[in-house]
Amino acid sequence: MTSAPLWRGYWFLFASTSAAAFIMQIDLAMVARLGGRASGAYAILMRITLLDVAVTIACAAVAAIALGHAQKNGEAAEAIEKTCVLSLALGVATAIFGFFAYPVFLDALMGDAAATPYIGAPIIWLVAGAPFRVLSNTQGFLLHALGRGGSVFTWKLAEIPAKAAANVLFMQTLGFGFAGCFIAGCVVAAASSFWLWTRLHAHGARKLRFPEIAFARSFLSGAFWEALRVLSPRAAMLFSLTLFSLPWQYATNGQRLDSYAAAQTFMLFILGPLITLTRYLAIYLPKQSLEDWTPVLAPVIRVGAPIALTAAILLLFGRDWIGATLYKQYGDWWSVFLAALALSVPIRFVGSIVRGFALARQSFAKLTLIDALAQWLIAPLFILVGLSVNRPEIAYQSLIWPEVIGVFLIWRSLQSEPAEPVGVPGLSKGHVQ
Repeated sequence: MTSAPLWRGYWFLFASTSAAAFIMQIDLAMVARLGGRASGAYAILMRITLLDVAVTIACAAVAAIALGHAQKNGEAAEAIEKTCVLSLALGVATAIFGFFAYPVFLDALMGDAAATPYIGAPIIWLVAGAPFRVLSNTQGFLLHALGRGGSVFTWKLAEIPAKAAANVLFMQTLGFGFAGCFIAGCVVAAASSFWLWTRLHAHGARKLRFPEIAFARSFLSGAFWEALRVLSPRAAMLFSLTLFSLPWQYATNGQRLDSYAAAQTFMLFILGPLITLTRYLAIYLPKQSLEDWTPVLAPVIRVGAPIALTAAILLLFGRDWIGATLYKQYGDWWSVFLAALALSVPIRFVGSIVRGFALARQSFAKLTLIDALAQWLIAPLFILVGLSVNRPEIAYQSLIWPEVIGVFLIWRSLQSEPAEPVGVPGLSKGHVQ
């Protein structure tokens, strides 16, 4: 099997998600020019919209996987129409939650007086854009699943100057200030959803079709578990950061906490391509017949394994230079973290593949529970012991062994499942096949 289509689609997905992250950096830079606590308020709002982010990612993933299975039955158009309806509905639900919850969270984190200028219109426009963000992200993933990743990437590139221009228009020219950033976001997200819908027309999608109960139940169940899986590692990272911030006997100067926080940030950069690989395999595999799933591994391993090993070696030998040059971090609590991360990269590469297989088989609940077990039970044990004796080589086993155990359990669960993927929503008969 040639690897060209697979890797071309992967790089389109990776580039598209990277472009989306770049837009947030543009927003932050432009908001910072307003002065005061505007940049801090923006950063906090992006933190407390974690549910928004989780729903957006989960809907897109589940919709693309369902579409892959539907394509084999010639029911792609119906799957597109139904998943778009459900994504839009979940986006509206997220907006309603945010309308009531975000002001409370912002008050709690900034203080009543400091938060006042950033409550009201900014939050209204932020939540107004939620349905469009969820829908447009789902539409983008559907196009990736249809092999139209190039169109999505082109649009994402166009979104960068469009968002910057909209920020200038609403924040400065029209004088909306801080709220203008979120007005611009709502307008661009709405435009994206309409444009992406026109791209889906070529694949038979003509209207928003309300799904049968069985289809909706299967989709919403998958989205629930996948959203939990997205939230779990972020919450676990925050919990582990809290453990480092406790007044341990050996942590009087805060150096351990600073090193760990900086290393966590760097780790997100390293893991990004592997997370994208999992996502792409999850939407690529369902389009193939079941007997072709295992052969897909050959080109993935042939190209990906040398890259993963090279990255691990560079990270292992360059960890001190990275700390001194990029993060101004020194000492064992930085160096050992990156060494452990480097050793875990090959394991995480394998993990990205088996997770992709599990998602493609729609094993959402099993995958979420296994990952949560590793992140919330196994990893904290190593951190607690390592911190209590001030030994980074013990604490940072939390980067290796939870992943080893998680990958093993996921692989075992795949082997124990029936040969045919279960839980695929029935698209024409209204039942779960």
